[in-house]
Amino acid sequence: MNLVRTVLPTLALALSLGLACDSKNKPDGTNPPDSTGSVSGGGSSDASGGGSGDTSDASGGGDGGGGDGGTTTPDKPKTCDAKTADKPAALFGERVLIRPPVNVELVEDNPTMAVAQVSGGFVSACDATVDRMTILVFENDKKKSAKDFANEMIDTYLVKGGYTGGTKGTAVVDTANDYDISVEYPATGGNPASVLYIAVRRRHENFFALVYQTRPDEFPLLQPTFKASAATLLVAKP
Repeated sequence: MNLVRTVLPTLALALSLGLACDSKNKPDGTNPPDSTGSVSGGGSSDASGGGSGDTSDASGGGDGGGGDGGTTTPDKPKTCDAKTADKPAALFGERVLIRPPVNVELVEDNPTMAVAQVSGGFVSACDATVDRMTILVFENDKKKSAKDFANEMIDTYLVKGGYTGGTKGTAVVDTANDYDISVEYPATGGNPASVLYIAVRRRHENFFALVYQTRPDEFPLLQPTFKASAATLLVAKP
């Protein structure tokens, strides 16, 4: 599994595809209100000019109203325990095992990349959304620490993939061979704001880059799961 370093630009391609997908296929009901305060497609014409003369005998129909019969979305929890898949995914000739976040399904795209992505994202731990997960394999560079490799990804290759203006968080894991950090990116170019949790692992003759993507308001719920998932990476000796 010793791969040439020229495969590194694959990361920019993979993640730029992720950016493009995030801005498409928005679910119904996400359109912003128009100038009158009505949501596009919300059926406001039914409420106006509905023929008050025909329905005047239905007393209480207007008073009871939508407030009593409406549903409310429960508040999201403030914290969330890590939840990974019950069974590990076997990748790259079954030499690599990892437990992705619960309900996230990885598909091996080629011998150097596995991706998990569906329209709308995966509903994972505490009903928070994992928009994308990517695993890429690179040749080990003994001169670089895991932190060096992660910073090169963030400062060079992710920028080429359209991830610009990000704010780095505090490193979650920081050793010579393991490094985890999050980067929050603002909305730009028609793409929504996002947070990437990036975990780099040096294992044997390779670097493994694990990139988890979610929304800023849901990242606090998913960070424990991302960290736990990255910690499950097992790589067989060549």
